[in-house]
Amino acid sequence: MVIPKLFKTVRFFFFFSLPHSPPSYSSTCLFSNITSSPSTIFLRLFHSPSSFLFSTPTSSSTMHSDIHNYATTCSSAALHLHSPSTHRLSGEVSDIVALIREDGNDLGIRLNRMNLRLSNALVVEVFEVLAIERVSALRFFDWLKNNHAEICGDPEIGFLVVNNCGLLGNYEAMVPILNEFNLKRVPLRRNAFGFLLFLCLDKASAIECVTKTIGVLNEVGGACQSSGFRLLIEMLGVLGLVDIAKFVLGTMRRKVNHYNILISIMCKRDDCKGAEDLLNEMKRSGCDPNRLTYNLLISCLCKNGKFAEAFEMVKAMEKECGRPEASTFDILINLSCKHHQFDLVSKLLDEMTLKGIEPCVSTHAAVIKCYFASGKYAEAHEYVVGTTIKRSFSSNANYSLLADLHLKTGNVLLAQKILFEMMDKGLKPNFPVYMKIRKRLQKKNEMDLSMELSRRYLNLIEK
Repeated sequence: MVIPKLFKTVRFFFFFSLPHSPPSYSSTCLFSNITSSPSTIFLRLFHSPSSFLFSTPTSSSTMHSDIHNYATTCSSAALHLHSPSTHRLSGEVSDIVALIREDGNDLGIRLNRMNLRLSNALVVEVFEVLAIERVSALRFFDWLKNNHAEICGDPEIGFLVVNNCGLLGNYEAMVPILNEFNLKRVPLRRNAFGFLLFLCLDKASAIECVTKTIGVLNEVGGACQSSGFRLLIEMLGVLGLVDIAKFVLGTMRRKVNHYNILISIMCKRDDCKGAEDLLNEMKRSGCDPNRLTYNLLISCLCKNGKFAEAFEMVKAMEKECGRPEASTFDILINLSCKHHQFDLVSKLLDEMTLKGIEPCVSTHAAVIKCYFASGKYAEAHEYVVGTTIKRSFSSNANYSLLADLHLKTGNVLLAQKILFEMMDKGLKPNFPVYMKIRKRLQKKNEMDLSMELSRRYLNLIEK
């Protein structure tokens, strides 16, 4: 059935996007009824210009943390879903929509007679209702341009009009709107292509819809063409229509960043094989993968415990792109730590030293936290001292993290000793960590230690 499939797709979009409410709704009432129409869920989701799918995961732990945060945010928000179909519309919105629905020749005159005090929030709500009811918004948009240019100049309003045209199959009407975007060098955002979710319900309808959209993008060219193609590939990939996304790739000059979008989606689904197949296909098409391509695959393989395959991928990357950078080792070490493979972590760190690659701050943090979580406190301390001997740029952060971890376990005296040790080496502690330890010492009536800590810190920063 279409509806269950639609809600499954919408849930997937929630997982990979960072939604925020349109200005017409408060954050507390945006989501209030899980029975809201899929149309409204989608429109509000794509009102956000943020694009998690285009992000570059320099750290596997960071990427996984982002995914978890989005999932947590969206799952809690889903408990309070709200829409114009169940939300009591304001009188002005209802009156405006009623006039537009009548499609009379005197629409502009009647709108003027209403003496409206329009806001962006109210106009967005009108466009949302028109989209749900599949009523053309073009005449209302034209009236806005002539009477409220300040509102009409907001790109988000234009994106909603493009979406409205798509829902009604009026692709020709998109062209002049997109041409205006090109003149202002405004790239398209997801909510402009929201109609794809509802028109791409099967392969045949998807190909028809996508073909017409491609025709429009090719006609207008410019920023809309380049951003539009990226959006098409991304959205089709998220919808699971990878074959059609590949069809889009075949209609344009193949670019590595377009393939990376699809590979990123496959990796977020833990589909290592699908991602590798895309890598092989891009090579066959003459499009050379870059470091991001390989990092995405390496992260996916490591995440799924396939470290042998991940190291083979590292070798392939080194052959084609040169020696790995700190970001690649960061992915490998972060995920090795998650699997508590200390021997592998040590080998990777030795390899970085051999190649003259300085670990990222997040790499050091992952190792220290992993030792600490495993109860290997001496090893964690030894590692931190080692980074100081090697004159690592993150020695301050490493010592401060170690002190903070001891403080969190309740060992404030050991945390204080860590700060003394680092300051003796001329390293300045992280100020919030220093303040937390100092206050905890005061609570334990260790006033002498608190004063000594303060004295040493002040002497250090005054030098």
